[in-house]
Amino acid sequence: ERKVTWSDKLDDVLTHRILGVVVFLLLMFVVFQSVFRWAEPLMGWVEAAVGFAGETVGAWLPEGPVHDLVVDGIVAGVGGVLVFLPQIMILFALIAVLEDCGYMARAAYLMDRLMTRVGLSGKSFIPLLSSFACAIPGVMAARVIENPRDRLTTILIAPLMSCSARLPVYTLLIGAFIPPIDYLGGWVPLQGLVMMSMYLLGMAVAVVVAWALKGTLLRGPTPPFVLELPSYKIPSLQLVVMRMIDRGWAFVRRAGTLIVA
Repeated sequence: ERKVTWSDKLDDVLTHRILGVVVFLLLMFVVFQSVFRWAEPLMGWVEAAVGFAGETVGAWLPEGPVHDLVVDGIVAGVGGVLVFLPQIMILFALIAVLEDCGYMARAAYLMDRLMTRVGLSGKSFIPLLSSFACAIPGVMAARVIENPRDRLTTILIAPLMSCSARLPVYTLLIGAFIPPIDYLGGWVPLQGLVMMSMYLLGMAVAVVVAWALKGTLLRGPTPPFVLELPSYKIPSLQLVVMRMIDRGWAFVRRAGTLIVA
């Protein structure tokens, strides 16, 4: 008889139909709250640096079309991309931690039950999760999906995830209409709950669209999802930092250069 290890006991909770979903939602809430709280001062520094760069470059150029193109176009355009870089890097760092410790495979297994009902497999989970930072790396991550119909469906619903570019709009509306009330002794802010509900709304709409696509234009059998659950381990700091920098640079290189062009 095989001995039951602590890993087996942990899997009983993390892959449970009910408890696993509760743990997943709690982890996602902590991740998103961390992204917002940790990235706020960094975003302020980036905005200040972009403003300083615009003023410095603008002082060298005489007033005219070239001045407006460089200051209001190139510098401000690239700055509009860079201001979201702290959130994207923090989010990818947290995702890398969850992947490296072995939890993300459990989450993919857990989400496979939901994905199967809309005609997708658990392989679509990681690209859709990446789309919360930006739809560009989310679409790029969809290349690991072998089935062309599933790959196209995942690419089409990836932009429905609430990416970082929508955060300023959410923040403005929440700050204007949602009072700063805290629950559980200040641990659960109401504004954070509303922010998370916006993300959940995007996920719900994506599920409906995926179900409609797989039932009409992209009809096809749902491929089996075979996944070997890795063992739990302490995340590698070097791997997390390298993945965070790689994803952040890919975002800047692809999104920033397109805006400059």
